Amino acid sequence: MNSVQEIISSPSDYVDVEVGSRDLEKGSIFAPLQPFDVIPIPDGDYLTESIANCNKPLCDDADLECILNMVSGTLCEALMIIQSDPRELFCYKYPENPSYVTNERSENLFGVPYGKSEYSMASEQVRNWMTIGEFDYSNMVSLIRDYISQWHLSPDTKCVVLTNTTRHDVPLKGSIYFIDAHFSRPTPRCPNPLAVAKVRFVITVSSVMQSYYPVMVTYRFEGYRTLYYTLGSRAIISNIFQRFYIDTILHTKLSFFAEICESRHGTIAQPKDIAKDKK
Repeated sequence: MNSVQEIISSPSDYVDVEVGSRDLEKGSIFAPLQPFDVIPIPDGDYLTESIANCNKPLCDDADLECILNMVSGTLCEALMIIQSDPRELFCYKYPENPSYVTNERSENLFGVPYGKSEYSMASEQVRNWMTIGEFDYSNMVSLIRDYISQWHLSPDTKCVVLTNTTRHDVPLKGSIYFIDAHFSRPTPRCPNPLAVAKVRFVITVSSVMQSYYPVMVTYRFEGYRTLYYTLGSRAIISNIFQRFYIDTILHTKLSFFAEICESRHGTIAQPKDIAKDKK
């Protein structure tokens, strides 16, 4: 009786790959089937050599237990870091499109023209967000200016982008940087406007993600708690809604100053006599 090893080593001796339909029809249970080819089975020596090339180390039970504990501990640490970041500022999926499309640049928004950022793709209509590995704060300011220039704001709205020296280092996660944008509507009569709407950009540089991931950029309007994302699954692809926030902030502040002015000086129709009130 032939051994199993001999059958595996030479399968063609036991399975005729050239059997035709006539032979199958002669008392065979496979008569309805068409001719078929048998896939060759690799011999045992080839499999043994392939496994040997994996260079699996020989460990005793204590070593294996240590490896299992190391893997379990690493997975536990990763799970704790992910669960501690529900806003996905440090741990997030790679965005499908880590860039944003720009139209004609609005020079009136910043008062003077400015050059495009060096971090851009071949097309002049597309800008890439900076990656974690190439992060540079000064270049990020330029990208924020470029991003704000695409917002559809009310006429005569001006903006200035300011650096913010505040920095937070979060253990085991990364660093947080800030950039501020101030919006106002100066007029020839009042070149230094009283009301300014502030928007704070939050740049999160993760230390747990790969260096080719883009940094996470979010922003928040003054007086509001909602955090808006510029990229990723939570991003809102719109350049219109920002106008309503900025207009509301400016209107609220101007109304407040107008009430103070009226309470102190009165109105044009009914001005207050400050000297008389003092007596």
